[in-house]
Amino acid sequence: MTALPLTAAPADRGLLSVARHCLVESRPVVQVVFLMRFLVGVVCGVVGADDWSWSGVLLGGLAMTCAVMAAYLLNGVMDIAEDRANGSRRPIARGALPVRTAVAGVWVLSGAALGLSILVPGEFWFIVLSLFLGYAYSVPPLAAKRRTATSAAAVITMGASSYLSGAVSAGGGIAEEPLVFCGLLALWMGFVGAVTKDLGDIAGDREAGRRTIAVVYGERAARLFAAASAVVLGTAGLLLGLHTEPVLLAGALPLALGAGWVAVRCLWPDTDQARGPYRAFMVTQYAANAGLALGLLVGK
Repeated sequence: MTALPLTAAPADRGLLSVARHCLVESRPVVQVVFLMRFLVGVVCGVVGADDWSWSGVLLGGLAMTCAVMAAYLLNGVMDIAEDRANGSRRPIARGALPVRTAVAGVWVLSGAALGLSILVPGEFWFIVLSLFLGYAYSVPPLAAKRRTATSAAAVITMGASSYLSGAVSAGGGIAEEPLVFCGLLALWMGFVGAVTKDLGDIAGDREAGRRTIAVVYGERAARLFAAASAVVLGTAGLLLGLHTEPVLLAGALPLALGAGWVAVRCLWPDTDQARGPYRAFMVTQYAANAGLALGLLVGK
């Protein structure tokens, strides 16, 4: 990392300013949805359980949040050229957060994540996995972000880890049907999110030599792939809810509706909204995870 070009330091170098820039760089919207996945895992683990751990949930949630923040902060460090080419206004790309400060933040957050996870039985290895995936996603020679397939594999695994981490932190396990649905939501991240995210970043990805679907096969092919994946996963969620546990329909219905929304935004794009499909993907994630958690709690 020392070979990376350093950006100019911001005028205000106070600790609160640095913390704020690190939070913005780590994408608060993404942090919230990762925390939602963790909490869905908690709900899956405690439904039907006689006893569960409040302290485990609190410490485990903090550990997972620190790990995910570290991963996205590292991604910002490694993506300076692409982010600038794509017109990003995040702190590292615009020079408000120096690279060395961001790297220090990665180390602090990683250490905090590992330290907190030791206090939660069974949590440590999920945090190690999350930190490894964050590194493997952004840093050469692995740099999973360079190709859609490896990028999708990394985010699917990290998403699944978040759900399982929540269940473990609560001291419980996940029943088979909710576990399968959480798996569908993890696949949603890889087959829909990882593809739609690239639609607004084609210029920067091409400049950086990435081999995403959008760069290699063109934007239209990427949109068709994302639309088809969304429809397949939305349909699978409905079938799972209809043929197993009806409470899963609380998450399956938003997923199916969101899948249709993503498909429409992909197949009939708005030229002024290149990131429209990704925004539809994100809103659907929020709704499906919230619906699943609510359905499990009400159906308890």
